[in-house]
Amino acid sequence: MPCFIIPQYGNIATCQNRKAGQVRDRGKGTSVKLSIKFHPLLFQSSLAAGGVALMAFNYLQFSIPHGKGLITFSNISWSTLTPGQIALYAPLVAVLFAFTVLNLGLTAYFLYRLVLWLREPGAYRGFRDNPQQNQNAGIFAIVASLSMTINVVWAPLGFFVPQVSSNVQALMLSSLVAFLILFSVLMFLQVTFGRTWFSPGVERRNFNFVWLLDAFAFGLLSLTGSGIVTMAGSETIRTIAAIATLFTLVVGSLLLIYKMAFLIYSHLRAAKLPAASILPAFFLIVPIACLYGLSAYRVAEYLQPHLASAPHGSESLLITAAYVLAVAWALGAIYLVRDYLRSHFVKSQFAPSQWGFV
Repeated sequence: MPCFIIPQYGNIATCQNRKAGQVRDRGKGTSVKLSIKFHPLLFQSSLAAGGVALMAFNYLQFSIPHGKGLITFSNISWSTLTPGQIALYAPLVAVLFAFTVLNLGLTAYFLYRLVLWLREPGAYRGFRDNPQQNQNAGIFAIVASLSMTINVVWAPLGFFVPQVSSNVQALMLSSLVAFLILFSVLMFLQVTFGRTWFSPGVERRNFNFVWLLDAFAFGLLSLTGSGIVTMAGSETIRTIAAIATLFTLVVGSLLLIYKMAFLIYSHLRAAKLPAASILPAFFLIVPIACLYGLSAYRVAEYLQPHLASAPHGSESLLITAAYVLAVAWALGAIYLVRDYLRSHFVKSQFAPSQWGFV
C-alpha cells in the first residue's frame, strides 16, 4: 500500500483503511486510499511555485522593452516580435500563468488546511514540542510561502490582471500591513520554537540544514519588505518598511551565521555526511544568500542618501558579495553531494529538502 514519507520529519502521510475512500487496486481486488495529512512543510510547494513564477516574470521584465514600472501582458507587442522571440516568450508567459495560478491556489488550499490543523486538539503543541533533529523547523515554511505570495500578487498576478498592475500603489498600504503581520508572526515563532531547540535533552549535533528554514523565512520576508521600500510612493510607508526590513535582515543574518557555523562544525566533527535524504538541504544556502543580498541592496539604496558616511557603491558590493557566496556554495555543494545526485536524486522518495534545488 503506497505512502508518501518525508524523511527526517517522520511519516506525515497515512494510508487510510479500506472503509474510507474506495480506490480500486486492479488485479488484486483491494481498495486503498492515499491521504496526505497536513504538515507545515507542504507550504514548500506553494513557495516553489511562486519562485518559478517570479523567475519567468523577471526574465520578461528585463528582456522586453516596456514603459516605466512592471511589465504587463499588454506591453508585449506580439506582432512586432520575431519568430524566435515568440518561441521564447510564449512558453515563458505560459509558465508564468500556470505557476501563478498554482501558487495562489495552493496557498488558499494550504491556509484552509492550516486552519483545520490548528483546530485539532494538541496538533500544534505536539508539533512545537518535537525539536529532535530540528523536526519542528518546518513551521517557518508557512511564513516563507506567504511572503512569496505577496510578491506574486504584485508582479505575476499584475502581469495578467490590469486592475492589479494599475493600482500597485493602492496595494502598498495593505502590503505593509501584511508584511508587519508576517513579521510579528515570524518573531513569535522564532522565540517560541527557538526555545525548544535549547531545551534539556535536545541533541543539537543531530540537527541538519533544514534547521536553516527560519533564516530562509527571514530572507523571504526581507524580500517583501524591501520590495515595499522600492515600489511604495508614500515616504511614510517606505520608512516603516525600511526599518522593519533592516531589523529582519540583521536578525536573519545573525541566525544564519550562527547556524551555518554550528552545522558546518558538527558535520566536520562527525567526519561524515548526513543521511542521503537530507543532503539537498545544503542548497538552502543558495536562495538564502541571494535573498539577503537583494534585500540588503534595496534597503542600502534607499538609506544611502540619508547616510553621508556610506561609501559610494556599497550597495552594489552587498549584492555582488551575496551572489559570489551563492555561486561558490552551490559549486561546493554539488561536489559534496555528487554521489547523491548520481545515485539517489531521481529515485528518492519525496523529501522537502529537494525544494532546495528549486
